[in-house]
Amino acid sequence: MTERMVPRYARLSGAAALALIMAGCASVPERPAAEAPPAAGDAFRAGASAEAVSADWWTGFNDPVLAGLVDASLEASPALRAADFSVAEAEAALRLALIGASPTASSRAGITAARLTGSTADRINVSATGTLAASWEFDAFGRIAALVEAARFDTAASRELRRDIAVTLASETALAYINLRGAEARLEVGRRNAETQMEGLELVRTLVDNGRATQLDLEQAETQYRTTLASLPVYEADREAAISRLAALTAAPASAADPLVQQLAATPGLIPSLSAPLSAGTPEELLRRRPDIRIAEAQIGAALALGDAARADLFPRITLNANLLGLVRNTGVALSDESIGFDFGPAISWAGPDLRGVYAGIDVADARTGRVIANYQSTVLDALADAETALTNLASEARRTTDLEAALASARRAHDLARLRYQEGLDSYLNVLDAQRSLLDAEDRLAVNRAETARRAVRAYRSLGGIWTDEELAAFRAGLG
Repeated sequence: MTERMVPRYARLSGAAALALIMAGCASVPERPAAEAPPAAGDAFRAGASAEAVSADWWTGFNDPVLAGLVDASLEASPALRAADFSVAEAEAALRLALIGASPTASSRAGITAARLTGSTADRINVSATGTLAASWEFDAFGRIAALVEAARFDTAASRELRRDIAVTLASETALAYINLRGAEARLEVGRRNAETQMEGLELVRTLVDNGRATQLDLEQAETQYRTTLASLPVYEADREAAISRLAALTAAPASAADPLVQQLAATPGLIPSLSAPLSAGTPEELLRRRPDIRIAEAQIGAALALGDAARADLFPRITLNANLLGLVRNTGVALSDESIGFDFGPAISWAGPDLRGVYAGIDVADARTGRVIANYQSTVLDALADAETALTNLASEARRTTDLEAALASARRAHDLARLRYQEGLDSYLNVLDAQRSLLDAEDRLAVNRAETARRAVRAYRSLGGIWTDEELAAFRAGLG
């Protein structure tokens, strides 16, 4: 090192020390605190079973067709594939953030040919330049580490969002299948009652011909029969809508549905029902399991990390740089010590002494953090209320089944007695019509109850978080391929 160079680096070190001293005088605002989640309290009902929710909860219905449809939707859904790309994007952003914490290198090369203006010679000057540079930011105040941490939380949030899509996709497939079976059950009830009413109508016509019934009895029987027939197209439309929905969920156009969906159209089945009590787990498990809560948690972590990165801007950035330079001209001289140059040394940059922009950026980050913390609190409360409501609705609908089954048995006995008494001339046909209406209503109510109970079970499982972890979801999807 020459004597001329010593004062230069001494001046640089002095400037760096002055910058660090000034930075140390800057007051750093306190970091917002992440509040604890609201307590679940005693209102949360754990359901009939406190065991952990099964990842593949739909298998609890013991319906292979339902299980096949859910598998098909999770394997073929474009929405889930889009979520895969979102996760890949977040992972790539994380790799970029990690690169910022390591030394980076770059290179540049160029060649020029020129003839001097006014030159009488035909000489063309050719020169080639090349630069090889390397730099590394010394993360003295944690700015880069904070950005990496924020990227990690963003990646976690994207994975939880993918899991949320998978949970929604599985539940929507199950709901569409239940809607299909429910429409089929109501359609079967309507057709069976229409056949019974048609037989009664023929009986009334015979009795009218024999003088044992009136025209009024005939008109009332006709009205009852036609009213039942008019309900059938509604159930048929509901059935077709459910089939179209299942086709879309399994990534097939309704006009060219998956073979499994086409088979559904040709083979009516029973409404699925849980073969065992629903597993609800505990409120604490709910907070760890629901994707929306886990997304909100990740958003808090990312916001806090970005706030730390903003606070790091109050301090200088120290970067170590090194450059290797080369210049070759057409002088006939090969590479020499005069054609190669290099420089290295630290560089310090700082936003001061005017730090108003930095403080404003910190205020923005803190306000964002406060917002996501408040959103987290709201998400937890909504999740607990959602699960509580879903479990309550399921329990209340399930309690109705026994009474509806008993009502149906009574309606069938009343219908048989009313027909017998009318045939023996003891009662008018009005009693038969009332008995038929009661029977149709009882059968339809029970079909609606069974479908609604299954739907509420699906909604309860969805409110409880569905598939447990992103790793389990990945393993499950890998098994489908």
